[in-house]
Amino acid sequence: MSERASVDILLGLENIMADNKPLVSVLISLYNVERFLIKKRLADVINQSYNNLEIILVDDGATDSTPALADEIACEDNRIKVIHKNNGGLGSARNAGLEAAKGEYVYFCDVDDDIHPDLVEKNVLLMQQHNADIIVFGFNEIYDNGRYPSSSFVFDEMFISSNEELKNVYVDHLLLCHGGNGFAWNKFYRRSFLEEHHFRFGNQYIQQDEVFNMQLYPYVNRMFISSDVLYDYYIYDKGNNRSRYIPDRFGIHYSIFQRLSAITEQWGIPDNRCSEYIQKKFYHGINSTLLFNGFHENNPQSLAEREVEFHQILSNKDVQLCLSHMEENYSLGLESKLYLWAYKSDSYNCLRLVRGIFHFVRLLKRRLW
Repeated sequence: MSERASVDILLGLENIMADNKPLVSVLISLYNVERFLIKKRLADVINQSYNNLEIILVDDGATDSTPALADEIACEDNRIKVIHKNNGGLGSARNAGLEAAKGEYVYFCDVDDDIHPDLVEKNVLLMQQHNADIIVFGFNEIYDNGRYPSSSFVFDEMFISSNEELKNVYVDHLLLCHGGNGFAWNKFYRRSFLEEHHFRFGNQYIQQDEVFNMQLYPYVNRMFISSDVLYDYYIYDKGNNRSRYIPDRFGIHYSIFQRLSAITEQWGIPDNRCSEYIQKKFYHGINSTLLFNGFHENNPQSLAEREVEFHQILSNKDVQLCLSHMEENYSLGLESKLYLWAYKSDSYNCLRLVRGIFHFVRLLKRRLW
């Protein structure tokens, strides 16, 4: 970027900052997050180097002290607005925030993560420079228990000036890059673009972000992928979607599979890696439903009810095609092969046996080590 261009952008930013109209709407969904509100009190958002913000907190029917804490924090900063609503999940809460937003740009973040102090400022500058519909930026992934070292995910910087160009780079630079396709918190959106097409989040309780972003991509004409790392994403052992029982988990994964398949077909992406990605993602959903959800300690179903659900899922034609695809195209380890064998045999007793054997082997290893 030339020195003159940098000066022009900075002058433009000063003019925007002087305007009383909120420019950036920061939307934060809150559900039973009192410990994070007590600990941080939204300091990383409130203390952004760019302060022309509209901060919308959406209390999604929280049952702890979250609603009261949100109201208390809002009294300390006139940029903060609180919306209280009945519980409807993350997508529903974000949609409520979008309906109330007035900013030129929209940013979604999660209260249990950290955003870097110049995140908004840097993205506003890039939006002004490139007149983009969406900006994508990098992040750090941090395990709260310290079991694994933190990782930084940095994107190759790239300006995309047409939808055809986006289609050509999509698989390599978004779909197959961790955080390129999923997540809303490492994206910065132009609100008029979202409103023009009335884009909203689905009502799935998990994995809303990827479906949300993929519905946008066939309409995006200007995107900037930034090499900046501006967000710290924390992975917790308990309380997240990876660790809890979710009713109708299969229905959610199946709806995601259908929507991603439809969007890919609509956009006409010729790269087979896209359909491969969707099949593998669907298989992960099938496996997590039958193996993880089906045997979860909080699963309220009786053994007979679990077996009925097992057979119902495996009678689905798309499930059968996915299982055959995995068997024919991928080299699986012994454990995965045995689970796949149980699924294809439609044998709940075989699944219980295989799971019991490997569960026993893991317990034995832990005791010996």
